[in-house]
Amino acid sequence: MPPRTPRTNTQIDAGAEYLGQEQQGAIGEIRTTAGVDVVDKPLPKGALELEAFMNEPVTILVNPATDPDEPRLVQVGVNGVNQFLPRGEQITVKRKYVEVLARAKRTNFSQTLDERLGEGMNHLKAMHLLRFPFSVIEDQNPNGGPWLRGVLAEAR
Repeated sequence: MPPRTPRTNTQIDAGAEYLGQEQQGAIGEIRTTAGVDVVDKPLPKGALELEAFMNEPVTILVNPATDPDEPRLVQVGVNGVNQFLPRGEQITVKRKYVEVLARAKRTNFSQTLDERLGEGMNHLKAMHLLRFPFSVIEDQNPNGGPWLRGVLAEAR
């Protein structure tokens, strides 16, 4: 049998190809096939309390999108575990996903330029905005509000 010569001009329409089995499920945590991290040293003081705090349930509402091209679900992930949050509906999620929303910020800049003094008077003012604005509807932990205000106050 003669050796096969590789084809060099094979075209593939990716949109017409099989893209894997369709899956259905409820909105919730979606784990990836990532491995487990092994902790082989003592944990810092308060680590277990922080872990418990970050896994407490918090009811939130992610504001509906103002752009019709924005997806209806917001995807957030922590350590390889993803959570999809519907916009415009109350949903109860673990606090760790609320932290991801609170840290998802974009920064816009406004510029003022005093042309009389040249570029030495070029001033930029940063304005931070939430990428996915949201409201906390219910948080049973009395430390939840101060914690969230602290996360939101961080520039990044």
